[in-house]
Amino acid sequence: MKRKPHICILASQYFDWGIYGGFGSMSRKLAESLAQAGYPVSVIVPRRKGQKPVEHIQGVAIQSFAPLNLSEASRLIRSSPADIFHSQDPTVVTYLAQRLLPNRIHLVTCRDPRDWKDWLIEFRYATNLRRALIPFNYVTESGLWVKQSVRQAQGVFCPAHFLKPKIKQLYRLKDLPSFLPNLIDVPPAVPRKSDCPTVTFIARWDKRKRPWLFLDLAKQFPHYRFIAVGQGSASAEASYDVGLRKHYSEVRNLVMPGLINRFTESKRMEEILAETWVLVSTAVREGLPLTFLEAAAYGCTILSAVDPDQFATRFGRQVRNDDYASALRQLLADSPLEKGRAAHEYVRDTYETSKALAAHLEQYHAHLGMLL
Repeated sequence: MKRKPHICILASQYFDWGIYGGFGSMSRKLAESLAQAGYPVSVIVPRRKGQKPVEHIQGVAIQSFAPLNLSEASRLIRSSPADIFHSQDPTVVTYLAQRLLPNRIHLVTCRDPRDWKDWLIEFRYATNLRRALIPFNYVTESGLWVKQSVRQAQGVFCPAHFLKPKIKQLYRLKDLPSFLPNLIDVPPAVPRKSDCPTVTFIARWDKRKRPWLFLDLAKQFPHYRFIAVGQGSASAEASYDVGLRKHYSEVRNLVMPGLINRFTESKRMEEILAETWVLVSTAVREGLPLTFLEAAAYGCTILSAVDPDQFATRFGRQVRNDDYASALRQLLADSPLEKGRAAHEYVRDTYETSKALAAHLEQYHAHLGMLL
């Protein structure tokens, strides 16, 4: 193929229009990086409030369909000139694309595969509205059609090594999926950290993320600086967000700046990560959070109960029995800045944007070569 192939990214969310999670962020980062490299790229995604049927951002055409309107999604797929469809976590739209355009290349990156234990956790920490939607979400994200689409894809990938056996078992694959890194902007060196140890939380203020555990930490360590970035993601979570801010408003060493858009306010986010010593995750479960990679790129250590790819044990400390206070004391007494430098080196060598984009392009061209 003499021309550059057209890549269509199939995503459940795209960072903007009220969607600010890791899936949407990585979908946008990949799409914009491909466009900057001169590749024709488009996105098909469920439409969110305030989003037009077609949007153009940074050289990327974002086409959307009404969330329950699979006929509209099918129309978008049929009219797509894409040579390659790359799903950023499989959904029923992945299955539709394979059925409607079987002669194109279909690739899948499994970002956060969920087994029945994960769905139980989702149910336990969900709002009433989200609980009502879980059966629908299960069918569209983990149902039989979705599992079939992963097995039929020409390439199956994941952005974290620890996910490989889980994906193989969950989708009954013959082989382990291949590693395909996320795209992370990495500074050339670790920035100079703040003189006062700064501890940061970056996540949605949803109950599954358990932000109150971080906010309580700030009260227990008055001589350190704490920054809690994020906000509630839905109407019910928004009221929960307001309650937390009111409850912790008098904690003097705690800053709660709200949501920071990593695309339109990148400098603001970089400044926070540059001064941060420790990134804290209080989530019940995770894949490999984008915030781990972004913080590690800036030389931050990781304090977390979950330990994807051993980020906490290698580059910080894993929390046991939700005792975040004890874990933080131990981490700050155990060369945290040195661990942060090791984290920076690992992310630079593995996930840096140009290297990760090259890994994607290598897969795209290799699969096109097999087709031709």
